[in-house]
Amino acid sequence: MHSAQEPWFSGQLHDVPFGTWCPAAIIILAIVTDFLARRQLPKIIQVVWSALSAPFRNFIALDDLEGPFVDDFPKQVWINRVLVSIALVCSIGWLAYLGYAIALREHWTNALVASIAWFYTTLRLLSRAPPTPPYLLILLAVSQIAAACVYYLSLADYAAGPIIAILIRTIISAAFVYVAGLLPLQAVRPALNVASSIDIPSSNLSSPEDDANLWSWCTVSFVEPILDLAWKRTLNDADVWCLSPFFRHKNLFNKCLDYRSRYPTHSLLRFLLVSNSLDLILDLALEMWGAVVGFVPAYALRMILSSLDNPTPDSVANAKYWAFLTFVAHLSFAQVDLFKNWHTRRCYERTRGQLFCALHYKALRRRDISGKTSSDEEGSADLGKIVNLMQGDAYAVAQRFWDFAAIFSSPLRLVIALVFLYRILGWSAMSGVVVILFAYILNYPLATYNIKITRASWKAKDKRMNVVNELLQNIRFLKFYGWENQWSRTAHQAREEELNWRVKENVVDTIISFIWTWIPSATALVTFSWYTLGEQEQLTVSKAFTAVALFSQLQEPMTALPGQFFALLHAYVSMQRIEGLLAEQEVPEWASSLSTVDAGSEADCSHIGFNNASFEWHGVRKGSMTEARFQLGPLDIKFPKGQLSLISGATGAGKSAMLTALLGEMHCLSGDVSINKRRHQVAYCAQTPWLEHATIRDNIIFGSKLGFDEERYHTVVEACALERDLVVFEAGDMTEIGEKGITLSGGQRARIALARAMYSEANCILLDDPLAAVDMHTAQHIVQHCLSGELARNRTIILVTHHISLCLPIASYVVELSRGSIARAGDKEEFQDIGESDALNEVDDGETEVATSGTQTPDNNIAEDVLPKQRPSRIVKKLVETEARAEGRVPFRTYWVYIKAAGLMSWALTLVLMLMIRMINIGNQVFLAKWGESYDVSALNFLPSVNYPWDDLPPPDVNVKPWLLIYLYISIAGAFSVLAYISLGYYASLQASRSLFFRLLQRLTRAPARFFDTTPIGRILNRFTTDINTIDGALQASARAALSGVLNFLASFTVIIVVIPALAPFAVVLAWLYIRIAPRFVQAQRDLRRLESVSLSPAFAGFDELLRGLSHVRAFAMESRYQDKFYEKVDKFQSYDHVYWLVNGWLRWRYDCLGSVVVYLTTLFALSQGVSNGSAAVVIVQAGIFAEASRQLVRVLAQLELDFNSVERVVEYLGVPQEAPAIIEKNRPPAYWPSSNGQLAVENLVVRYSPDLPDVLKNISFVVQPSEKIGVVGRTGSGKSSLALSLLRMIEASAGRIIIDGIDISTIGLEDLRSRITIVSQDVSLFSGTLRSNLDPFEEHTDQECWDVLERCQLTRLLSRAIEKGGFTLEMPISQGGSLSAGERQLVALARAVLRKTNIIIMDEATSQIDSRLDDQIQTTIREELSDALVITIAHRLKTIIDYDRILVLDAGEIVEFDKPKVLLAKVGGAFREMCRKSADWPQLFASVER
Repeated sequence: MHSAQEPWFSGQLHDVPFGTWCPAAIIILAIVTDFLARRQLPKIIQVVWSALSAPFRNFIALDDLEGPFVDDFPKQVWINRVLVSIALVCSIGWLAYLGYAIALREHWTNALVASIAWFYTTLRLLSRAPPTPPYLLILLAVSQIAAACVYYLSLADYAAGPIIAILIRTIISAAFVYVAGLLPLQAVRPALNVASSIDIPSSNLSSPEDDANLWSWCTVSFVEPILDLAWKRTLNDADVWCLSPFFRHKNLFNKCLDYRSRYPTHSLLRFLLVSNSLDLILDLALEMWGAVVGFVPAYALRMILSSLDNPTPDSVANAKYWAFLTFVAHLSFAQVDLFKNWHTRRCYERTRGQLFCALHYKALRRRDISGKTSSDEEGSADLGKIVNLMQGDAYAVAQRFWDFAAIFSSPLRLVIALVFLYRILGWSAMSGVVVILFAYILNYPLATYNIKITRASWKAKDKRMNVVNELLQNIRFLKFYGWENQWSRTAHQAREEELNWRVKENVVDTIISFIWTWIPSATALVTFSWYTLGEQEQLTVSKAFTAVALFSQLQEPMTALPGQFFALLHAYVSMQRIEGLLAEQEVPEWASSLSTVDAGSEADCSHIGFNNASFEWHGVRKGSMTEARFQLGPLDIKFPKGQLSLISGATGAGKSAMLTALLGEMHCLSGDVSINKRRHQVAYCAQTPWLEHATIRDNIIFGSKLGFDEERYHTVVEACALERDLVVFEAGDMTEIGEKGITLSGGQRARIALARAMYSEANCILLDDPLAAVDMHTAQHIVQHCLSGELARNRTIILVTHHISLCLPIASYVVELSRGSIARAGDKEEFQDIGESDALNEVDDGETEVATSGTQTPDNNIAEDVLPKQRPSRIVKKLVETEARAEGRVPFRTYWVYIKAAGLMSWALTLVLMLMIRMINIGNQVFLAKWGESYDVSALNFLPSVNYPWDDLPPPDVNVKPWLLIYLYISIAGAFSVLAYISLGYYASLQASRSLFFRLLQRLTRAPARFFDTTPIGRILNRFTTDINTIDGALQASARAALSGVLNFLASFTVIIVVIPALAPFAVVLAWLYIRIAPRFVQAQRDLRRLESVSLSPAFAGFDELLRGLSHVRAFAMESRYQDKFYEKVDKFQSYDHVYWLVNGWLRWRYDCLGSVVVYLTTLFALSQGVSNGSAAVVIVQAGIFAEASRQLVRVLAQLELDFNSVERVVEYLGVPQEAPAIIEKNRPPAYWPSSNGQLAVENLVVRYSPDLPDVLKNISFVVQPSEKIGVVGRTGSGKSSLALSLLRMIEASAGRIIIDGIDISTIGLEDLRSRITIVSQDVSLFSGTLRSNLDPFEEHTDQECWDVLERCQLTRLLSRAIEKGGFTLEMPISQGGSLSAGERQLVALARAVLRKTNIIIMDEATSQIDSRLDDQIQTTIREELSDALVITIAHRLKTIIDYDRILVLDAGEIVEFDKPKVLLAKVGGAFREMCRKSADWPQLFASVER
């Protein structure tokens, strides 16, 4: 290549490796690698290698994916041909040069090595075309380019020959690198649908990173299709790629389960470290590059400023060399950051996803501790806490993996910075170390205190979430009683308690932040004082600015270290909370289909039953007063296979508990349970039906392996008497069921749950009193067609019922329970002695809400108010609409709402303080530059000719004290500005959090019931978790970062242009480039973040539903189905998050590269303009600030908009429709209202649910006299519940009016109305707390009054077993789920109603779940205790209301009959008489009236 090459290998450059040793080493490594790849290594070496390389392997390999894979996609043959051609040309060229060098007796070793290396490269490429980039060969080509550059720098003169040779060598090697980089990074595509660069983005395609080549990977250009699409229109969920199979949660968690089965003793933390080892190692290595090479710019700054002390052509050239080196370092940071962020992001996503899946999986297996209540200090992991674990703790732990490498790099940065400072300022730098150590000593007690506060803060947040959750779950009941505002106040108090802890946290954080923000200034001050006063040295510009740059670089690890330490401790607390849940007890192995134990041996379980088994409810702590609350057993029963068995007994006898125990949902104290729940062999229908938020058809099919078998489906629908109900709905069986089955009546829910059990392929069916919610005719229909006949053939059916005489003929076995023990059990023949009266009493338990024609399904409940919405031709088929997603920019109104919530004065002061801080910082740099230049009086003055405070100061080498004092004043001013700024930020954030939460709570509390029917609770909870958490934490920081970014950008740009006006045109071009790149990113980022926030709700809404129906899901062995559905939801959410960060990387890489150009250009201009070293220092520092600010600006402005999306979502709910006022001060009813001698008059009442729907009550009028007892009967949809709801104004009258005791109820406040009328509905709402807090939540009554009402409602008798053991008190824990039977829960609700002592009581199927004898006693109590009250009973047992004063018969919203029972029964052909005649109780009913 040229004879000048010999000196390059001689003399001082003899040891430079690029020319010979580097290519030689690379090619030898390639040969060894190829050789080992083709040889079978000894076993011991393989084992050792496997152990050593384990941390460097991907946690998820192709073998762990489900496939199918694409390994035969078209090979790009041309790439290999080009690579072979280039390698061959290089080999021949070097061979020619070798001959030339030998002939001229020149140095030839490098030519020999290069020719051999390229020849081997040619052979290797010919023998096997590489499917992925050949990294060693690329490294060889890069080494050739590097050698050419070194050779260029070593040239004595720039002759044409060597320059051309260097150019050819560089271009050919670069061409090889470029072409090799076009090969795909993965040889096998992990899915069939991997997106390519030409595909339009779609959710049907997998993420394109699996199809990226080296260059599209290094520049993130593979995401550009989605940026182009976002620029054209708003992105929708169908436009975002789905996750790569390597990121999908099912694959991740299956691998996690596999690991846990192999290493059951390993902790969760160890698993997370093992599963992310490769990412963590790469993260650490790349972080170390940043930590070490990060000091090159600071060192270069010193060299540049030193060169300018005495500017000469050589020194300026040297400065330009260092400027170029800084430029290259900055470019390397851009690339390293890109790779590092991808790997840390993958680590974060996997960790968070695995924690999400682990928590969900645990929820499917853990014991249902609904009986455990707040009496336990930590509380059971209910919905609020589990959502907090997912939304808070899982993020906190995952975040530590994101910041993993920084924990190790921070100490290294500290050490390098301190060594560097020592080299510049000598021992003076150590005084700075003393200041830092002092800061750490101050920090320690604050840190330990902070941890205590954090723990308490998390507990307060859990408590607040639980209160809000209970408020929302029971909002309908609370509105019935007019309690919603008081409950809202409880939630507000819980929030205030949480915010009080936040105030303490903020105070500590302010002190800590202040310490670490001021430390660089304090360190610089102390160090400069020592250096100038103590050591009498000159603080030149190069020393001062390099020292300040290093102090700034010290600031990051110093500030980060305590922050990382706290964050680690917080994450440790979070990890403990997560592991606490994961360590909770689980149901037995046999009770869960997720169990890894093979149940094949049990497949033909010969019998179902108990072997000397005793049970108690989960969660009852030893020694607690509830220990004796209830115990089931000992049970020793074998239910006959393929037959119907009955379980009977009084209310609270343990009937439901027996089925629960059989399913493994109760704690088994002794004995065994025999049942096989695997392979969907069991179906279950609970006393309180649980339905999914889906269509009726989906609920009945319930993921059955049979799929939709039309014939079987219609048989089941007919057998469960659902056909007529489906006719009522326009959408038929495709009608959507609202959350908790809200769109259906109680009987419809019961029969759909029964149909689900009968449709399943299960051979063992457990039914908990499904006949209780239907009338006698429907009950007979179900017994004949569902419990016997084809559907029941060869199926073991265990039925809890009070309809003994009805079911006895088809049963083969009967169990009678009493107080948790078996009173008797045996074949049905042994029970033939049941007397006729007993049989009739049991039969009476049939709910007889009889239809006026045929066997119409007359069941109903208080939720019927939504039924009319299903009327033909006008209904909206979709009950719950998809969550609204904002489009375009966040409107100004949203920002204004937050600014007002935080306080206008706070924001004005924040702006002033920010401007002050910028001015102080710039003033600080200018002053330092002037100080440094003042040692040389002849130095150029770079500032405009203005009188400055330091103009009259003595030269610093004469008297440095005045200079130090001014520096001290500037430092103190900066410190107090920062302190005020931090404090004000926390204050404003707290005010906004408090205000927005309170307003959101108020608006939702006052929303009408219909809003909660059509809005899933999970969606509302998401506002109270994710969005409120963002407003609490991230929002204020984002707002200030955006404001700070704008000010930094403007301030630094202004300083640069003032000092170097010639840079202005270039600055404009660069600014245009910045602006040109940003818009596509902003559009895509905004859309992706919004999609992500909307996609979170379904995951948590489904979680709420799952926790309520856990025993059903386990009974049907459907856990895997729910886990898979959860995977899909989290995958969907994660896909938006993943693409968002890819798009973020795309922008960041481009802005980092542009930032490097800005700093380089500014430095070159400063050098070429011949400015002083002081001005050069200020300009270079400001150029760095400008580059960083411009890079951050788009990101923080976009992040601000995304965070304000949370405010936007809260503001959306601040606009929900509101009910009428709770209290109208000028129209408050008197304290005695309604009095016992006031009548109820309904005049021409017309009610409809919304303006576009038909009337459900049509111009009805009637009068109820004081203290009268009225029964209301009628078919489903006749308007009974609508009438009850009208009395409470849950639905407002369209026309007409209701007058109670002389007051038109539309003229008074809702709280005044609802607190004076009591309704007892079939759906019982109990709250976590004690028996007393459920009876009297606001402590308005004495203990004695509570005891009295319990006795009158027969509760003390029922719970007498506990009283005998001294365990029953008013403080007995009760919970929403609880271990009370359904009947006992109804009695508690009834006792609560009686305790209110209102003069109007509405009973809506209030005793449906209790046995007939007890019901008679309750009715007696009602007649005695409520003798002065006006009672309206929506009757489901005709026997209940037959002795009432009058009966109101409704049909299609009109009054058909209204008179005394005796008159109505005597009316031949009358509607009421026909109902009674069709009842099995007809003789009794007639006889009772005749009496």
